[in-house]
Amino acid sequence: MRSRPIAACLALFALAAFGCAGPNLFTDLGSVSTGTVNRGRIRNPQRMPITGKGWRVPPRWKRRGFHYATDELIAAVQRAAGRVRSQDRRAVLGVADFSRKTGGRSAWHSSHHAGRDVDLLFYTRDEKGRPMAPLQEGMVKFDRKGKPVANDKNPYEDADWESRLFDARRNWQLVEALLTDGSVRVQWIFVSDDIKAHLLQWARRHKRPPWLVDYARTIMRQPGDSAPHDDHFHVRVYCTRADRFHGCQDSGPVWQHEKKTFKYQGPERYDPVAWRLLLGPARTLL
Repeated sequence: MRSRPIAACLALFALAAFGCAGPNLFTDLGSVSTGTVNRGRIRNPQRMPITGKGWRVPPRWKRRGFHYATDELIAAVQRAAGRVRSQDRRAVLGVADFSRKTGGRSAWHSSHHAGRDVDLLFYTRDEKGRPMAPLQEGMVKFDRKGKPVANDKNPYEDADWESRLFDARRNWQLVEALLTDGSVRVQWIFVSDDIKAHLLQWARRHKRPPWLVDYARTIMRQPGDSAPHDDHFHVRVYCTRADRFHGCQDSGPVWQHEKKTFKYQGPERYDPVAWRLLLGPARTLL
C-alpha cells in the first residue's frame, strides 16, 4: 500500500525535525542564544517592533537594524515599558540596540552577540517634570544631579538636548519593573556610578522596599572595560535553562538568588521576588 511509505516518510521527517534534542538543534520554535555575550550567536530570534505601547525605536537605531534578541528579553522590555507607561501615558521608552539578526560581531559593540543584551535610552523630562519623547539621533550624558553634560568631542545631533533632565522617577520605575519581572533573569544593568547613586537616592527618598533597593545596588554597575554608561542603560540577562542546554554560556557572577537555577535541571520556574513578597508586598510603583 502506498500509504505505508508515505507514513514512514512523515514519521522520519517528524523525528528529524522535532525528535532530536541536542545542542544547536531546535526542539521548539523559540529563540536560542548560544555562546557568550561577546562571542556568541542567536538562532530563530525575536524581532522588536519599532513602536508599541510605551516604547519606540528612534530613527538612528531603526536604521542600524539591531532589533533581534531572545524571546524572553524582547518580552521583558515590552512589559517594563508598559509598566512605566501605566503610571503616565506620556512616558515613552527609547529602545536602542539589541543584536544583529544572527548575532555575532558588529562595529558598534564588543558584546550584544547573543541576543541577551539591550541598550535603553534614559527617560528624560522637562523642568516641569513632564516626560519628553525619546531622543531621535543620539544619547545624552547626565551628571550625578541629573543634568545634561555637553559632549564637545561628539556634539549631540538633537537640538533640544540642553532642555532635558534625567527623569529619576521613570528610570527607577524601569529598573524596578525589570528586576521584579519573574519571567526574566537580569544579570547586570550597566550604568555609571553617578546615575546609579542618583537612582538609589530617589528610591530611598520615596521609600521603595529596602530589599529592592539593595537588589538594584547589586545589579547596577559601571563597567570597567568600556564607557561609563552615563547616557543609557545596558541590560544583560542570564541564559535560560533551555538555552544553556543548547550551548548558551553565562560569564561573570552568578548571584545568590540564581544559584539553584544553575544547580537543578528541569523546567524554568524562576521567580526572583516570590519569597520576598511573603515578607510583605512591595508597594506599587510611584
